Amino acid sequence: MYAIEIILTRTIEVAELQAAQQESAMQMAADEDRKRLVVLVTAKNERRAVRKIWKRLEDALPIDVLCSLFPGHDGKYLMSIPMSEEVQDRIQRLAAAEQQTREDYLHQAIAQALARDRSTRRAALECRLNELLRTYSAVEVAGAAAQRFER
Repeated sequence: MYAIEIILTRTIEVAELQAAQQESAMQMAADEDRKRLVVLVTAKNERRAVRKIWKRLEDALPIDVLCSLFPGHDGKYLMSIPMSEEVQDRIQRLAAAEQQTREDYLHQAIAQALARDRSTRRAALECRLNELLRTYSAVEVAGAAAQRFER
């Protein structure tokens, strides 16, 4: 049994969820905005569970990404992202140019993108903090932050 998260491209209506459940014979739990779902799938392995979901739901729901809910034995999550033939070919060419497998190339590209995002977020936070410290003392900023966390 595998727990897979389904991330949708948009919020779905309750009726759409019910129709997808009935059509696929899969019970799904939705978060409150119905843009993320979780489904338990019986399969021989996680990759087959993901394929089963695609097969049963790709025409029933606006799926963006499928992702394992829990990490595997290697500590990694399995993600399945639909890509056009053109995108797959481009990734294959880029991976070959780097003498990597497509999976290794994507793993590295995603890791780099996440690192850039963390760095960008840190820089934005530093910038905003500097703006606050030009107007308020460090004690005032820390006190306001502490009050926010108490709420």
